Amino acid sequence: MDFLDELSGFFRRIQLDVEGRRREDRALNSFSVLSAPKPSKNILVVDKVYFYAKNNAVEHRTVRYELVHRQPETAVFRRGQPFTFIIRFADGKSFTPGKDILRLHFNLGPNPSIIKHTQGILNVQGDEGEFSKESDQWDIRVVGKDADTITMQVQIPVDAPIGIWKLEVYTGETSDEAERLRLYNCPNDIYVLFNPWCEDDTVYMEGEQDGRSKASNLLDEYVLADVGKIWMGAYGSARGREWVFGQYDDATLPVCMYLLEACKIPHFERANPVVVSRALTKMVNQADGDNGILQGRWEGKYEDGTAPSAWTGSVKIIEDYLMTKMPVKYGQCWVFAGVLTTVCRALGLPARPVSNLVSAHDTNGTFTIDRFFDEKGNPMDTDPFNPGGETDSIWNFHVWVEAWMARPDLPKGYGGWQAIDATPQERSAGFYQCGPASVEAVRKGQVGLVHDVAFVLASVNADCISWRADKNSEIGFIQASCDRYKVGKQILTKKPFVFDTVGQSDTEDITNTYKSSEGSNEERISLLTAVGSSVRAKRFFRYPERSNEDVVFDLIELERVPIGESFSVVVTLQNRSKQARTINATLSATTNFYNGVKAHLVRHASATYILQPMAREELRLPVSSKDYMSKLVEYGIMKLHASATVKETNQTWFEEDDFQVIMPTVDIKVDGAKKVGQPLEVTFTFVNSLKMQLTQCKMAFEGPGLTRSDFRDYPDLAAGEKLTITTKLIPKFAGEHSLIACFDSKEFTEITGSVKVVITK
Repeated sequence: MDFLDELSGFFRRIQLDVEGRRREDRALNSFSVLSAPKPSKNILVVDKVYFYAKNNAVEHRTVRYELVHRQPETAVFRRGQPFTFIIRFADGKSFTPGKDILRLHFNLGPNPSIIKHTQGILNVQGDEGEFSKESDQWDIRVVGKDADTITMQVQIPVDAPIGIWKLEVYTGETSDEAERLRLYNCPNDIYVLFNPWCEDDTVYMEGEQDGRSKASNLLDEYVLADVGKIWMGAYGSARGREWVFGQYDDATLPVCMYLLEACKIPHFERANPVVVSRALTKMVNQADGDNGILQGRWEGKYEDGTAPSAWTGSVKIIEDYLMTKMPVKYGQCWVFAGVLTTVCRALGLPARPVSNLVSAHDTNGTFTIDRFFDEKGNPMDTDPFNPGGETDSIWNFHVWVEAWMARPDLPKGYGGWQAIDATPQERSAGFYQCGPASVEAVRKGQVGLVHDVAFVLASVNADCISWRADKNSEIGFIQASCDRYKVGKQILTKKPFVFDTVGQSDTEDITNTYKSSEGSNEERISLLTAVGSSVRAKRFFRYPERSNEDVVFDLIELERVPIGESFSVVVTLQNRSKQARTINATLSATTNFYNGVKAHLVRHASATYILQPMAREELRLPVSSKDYMSKLVEYGIMKLHASATVKETNQTWFEEDDFQVIMPTVDIKVDGAKKVGQPLEVTFTFVNSLKMQLTQCKMAFEGPGLTRSDFRDYPDLAAGEKLTITTKLIPKFAGEHSLIACFDSKEFTEITGSVKVVITK
């Protein structure tokens, strides 16, 4: 599919504005420009500029961008590196040093300025054999001259703003006292990106263990890799979901540039990855009404769009956004993170998706997740301590992105990985944006450092507190229990250089980069350091946990249940006192959306028990497959609830456990020569092992270098029926490729499969 017409229309308004302002600026210049292209025997006429985009792309590590291979050629360069280009003059004339004027203007934005670093002016003398200026300046050297051409290399400043630059070439004669110049507007776009391979760039990824060679390998993963994984699911059953980032697609870079224009960052600020990454978190979502890429939805109703679980990568989302000029429906945290990773990598910013299992959403900045119960132990639906009326919540998992950059705006030691989040949860400085928050600052509890360190810290290390109403307390509630270990069970990302299409050997646990070991002195000191920076949080932590508890309750955790199998909610009770205790207990099981919101009640039971002195008993609530099958929602998340009160002591206990019902998979078989340009026969197979008919069935598949994202509708699938899809693909490039498939239906989603395909030349 050719997107050139769409791209040109997409940016026409911006381009017209830019060109109009440039014309105004040129009219104010101190030198005059020949306004009519009159034939001249004296002043050189530029016939064409050749950027040799493909040749330069090899050195700039941009050769995989599809724009580089389009016609007309589009140059994609990284700042801090030189590129080679040729100017050809008309009428067979050549550039003569000392006689001819040759001046190059590299411009960014509507009002290019040398002072603001959005313009570079280079006067070609003809004898520049080597670069002579510092890396943060534009520089030029002449490589060679022929009868009607001149070959030059230009050094792009290492701190040049990223964006679409344009070249203006001025020619004239040194003998012309009026210095009249002829202007040639080069029609080619010049994309300038961040350069994490350049030591002087603020996004440079230095060696973590083995020096520069190690860094280079990591950049293969965090910048160049166009397929990866995003971990999803409940703690104990989370798995890596394959995701096609597709940063090289011909729609991606232009859309990235549009986002930077739409968020109205001054062009000179686009040199700063802190500013750029923060703006991208705002523009990947559309919660502020600024026409961002994705619209979020978590309620399970997606009839007017695409279910988040049906996406297989970012490319189709970006293409749909390009075609419609409207936010794409729908996304959730992991989709927002996938798209944000795509745009970061496309712009040269090292990035990786990060999944926090059991993620806290602290709505009032107390570093606690608070649940409230009335005097009888019944849960309350509101938070009496939150003036806004919002309640804290715990998500089964939440995904954000880490981007790598230096942080010269912070004290030394807080550079490296920075958390950035495009999911619209809470406003930051008036907008739905989050980060970059230094991961090291999160680990040390330094919440005073920008941006949004406190919110990320609460997400991974908040305490979970249960409060029970008490008329004798000065605040109306007493602390019934405190769980310091529930939040941030694991923080996962993909291990570099490993891609496991069958298992989870490519999982990397990075929990210790966000917090020290749970319960350690270092972990508590970090949290209390953060608490000490907030008057509101200090008030919450002032009230100690009650100690007069003599009945021990324990909810037995489940990790995963294969779909169709039964299970039980089990609670053990142990009376450590020498008196009998009257226990009022409630057990229930619900299906839940992954952000913690209840979807359906599956089973519920309440009873009163007499627990004898020093006795131990077990409460059990059985749940059959018939109870839950018709009530499951996306991702198959279920929640077990257990609560109890002790009549004699007013002890209150509450605990929850999340687990995941495991879905079947899509099988993929690839047959053929597996060579570039030769057809492959691919067969996708899914067997409906569920005991129900599946309706509104869809299959999506994609693989960079093999096929674009392809969505297909299929008839209803009866219980036990097999769906077989056969298609032919023609590989475009040699190397190792990943092919990803996702089956989606009204009843069940998140049924996926993947396979590696090695293509030879």
